[in-house]
Amino acid sequence: MKKILYVILTVMCLFALAGCGGTKKADAPAPKQAAAEKVLRVGTDSDYPPFGYYQEATKTFIGFDIELMQGVARQMGYSRVEFVDLEFNNLLPSLKDGQVDAVIACMTITDERKKVADFTEPYLVSSNVAVSPFGTEARSVDAMKDKRIAVEVGSIHAKQAKNYSDNVIACSNAEEALKMVLDKKADYAIMDNYTARFFITNYYNGKLSVMAALPDDTHTNIGIAVAKGNKEMVEKLNAGLQDYQKLAAYYQMKKSYFGKMDI
Repeated sequence: MKKILYVILTVMCLFALAGCGGTKKADAPAPKQAAAEKVLRVGTDSDYPPFGYYQEATKTFIGFDIELMQGVARQMGYSRVEFVDLEFNNLLPSLKDGQVDAVIACMTITDERKKVADFTEPYLVSSNVAVSPFGTEARSVDAMKDKRIAVEVGSIHAKQAKNYSDNVIACSNAEEALKMVLDKKADYAIMDNYTARFFITNYYNGKLSVMAALPDDTHTNIGIAVAKGNKEMVEKLNAGLQDYQKLAAYYQMKKSYFGKMDI
């Protein structure tokens, strides 16, 4: 009887094993991998409104240059832009060492800068101005002769100031230069027209004013910089610029930053 029971149990186990191995479930399909992000790394200076500044409340970069670069990158097929905040003086070197793919920071295109970097077509034409205390009677840049002039270090304004005075005060950014004038530690400041008017309109109305534009100023074209010799990136950026500047969104964005600066 035990032998019969043992045989029955053995047969049942064999059938059970056969059943377990005979109907193998198909493997679940592997989840699709998300498409790799295409990221454009861009160097900028977050201390130069309205072109670029860091908004502490939202922990994001904002400004005309920032939104322009994001719009251009979309037209180029990039998923997003990763901004790298650097001091202005370190922006072009960051291209050479491959830290970033491009640089945008209200950077004027000059022959000197073209020796170490390549530039897109200008995306904006501006001017450079002298800022003085509000109520200053002088309306000519000749008033800056031999006076204390505050400028941002690494900017073209340091060289421009030398045309008027040897007493040039290097500041870390444009706002510091304006504060030097406000605190009477400098007599004048030289900077980009849009930046000067932004600060005066929003913070220093009735305290500082634009005295005059620099005469015979040839440094007015502003562009995006890339590593020297990277012609492919220049061509792609130029195409992206042309496409983005045709959109209504571009004109609305530009007006939002520069439309209320008629002072």
